[in-house]
Parts: sequence; structure tokens; C-alpha cells
Amino acid sequence: MTNAPLYDAAKARITALVSGADPQTPVPATPGWSVKDVVAHLAGGLRDFADRRFDGVESGEWGERQVRDRRDNSLADAFAEWDANLELARPLFDTPMGPVLVAEVIAHEHDLRAALKVPGERDGVEVRAALVKPLQQLDQRMRDNDVPALRITLEHGDRVLGHGEPAGTLRTTSFELMRAIGGRRSADQIKALDWDGDPDVWIAALALSGRHRPEPFEE
Repeated sequence: MTNAPLYDAAKARITALVSGADPQTPVPATPGWSVKDVVAHLAGGLRDFADRRFDGVESGEWGERQVRDRRDNSLADAFAEWDANLELARPLFDTPMGPVLVAEVIAHEHDLRAALKVPGERDGVEVRAALVKPLQQLDQRMRDNDVPALRITLEHGDRVLGHGEPAGTLRTTSFELMRAIGGRRSADQIKALDWDGDPDVWIAALALSGRHRPEPFEE
């Protein structure tokens, strides 16, 4: 399945998921944001992708700006903007930006699922697709910083990140890996996964955003 259908399906699931929910329900995976804020971020983020506006990505201000600028909008406003911006961003799905958009929407789908206590959709192709770009980024980061190679064993096969022979192995699921490298797990939670080798060798490299969640997050 290509990027656009994956994104559209996730958007449809999110729309159904939050229908009837309190828009002000807190979303613990994204502290300080509500259900409405997450949808506003997805809408605003798409516009920023279409406009190639990425200031504040490293600091986290990128997403905060989108939410702050839409704080007075309703959930219906957020969905209307998401629809409009999706059409603007359509050409991006057939570019290297496509997997980034898929990773973003799938991560936030599960943030909303956790907040609304409706888990699901953890075992399909969507989560594996959401790992494509993050694993490429991890591989490059490990090579650039001379981090020893790591074998990651998932339910659908193995992947070696970094250069050379693996110095250790991490066995987990695609869902847990997505949440771990996406900042939804604490360092202690990641260290508690099934490792061969000292996880401290890789723990810093596994924080794609530059930091792990300070406190454990269960979902």
C-alpha cells in the first residue's frame, strides 16, 4: 500500500475515533495538548509540510506553534482545515516526504487511542509503514556518530542499524519500537525490553527527538 492510502485510512480512523469524544480530553502522550489540539496539530502540520515551513522542529516549537495558533478553533474547525490542507499536501505523498507524513499521523492516532482508551490497529501494515522513515533516520544517526551496529528483531523480520557487525540485539514489536523511538517511552522502559547487550550503548541514539519521555507511559 502506498503512502496516500495509508494516510487517508489513518485520518478516517482518527475521525471515527474522536467522534463524540470530549475535544478537551487531555492526551497524556503529548503533554499539555487535548484531543482537539492533536487534530489541530495534524491539520497545521500538513500546511507546514506543504509550505516547507520547518522552523522550530528541533526545539519542539514547530508543533506548539500550530496548536497555539489554533487554540480558539473548534474541533470541527480543525477537521475542516485538515481536509483542506490534505488536498494541498497531496503531491507530497509521492515524494520522500510521504513516509514522514505517514509516521506522523500513525503516531498521533495511537496518542489519541491511548487518551480515549481505545487501543487497536497495532499489528497491521500501518505501523510497519510508520517505521520506514524513523528507521532510516536511526540508521544514519548511528553511522554518523559511530554507534555500534544494532540488530532489531521484529515480528516480521530483522533489521540491522548502523555500520558493521551488530554488537547487540533488541527484540520487540513494531508497535513498541515505534513508540520507543518516537518519544512515547521512558529510557527505563526501553532498557526493560528484551536486549542482548548493554542497552546503554544505544539508548541515546534511540531518541529520535533528542530525548526520551521523562516518566513511564503505559498504553
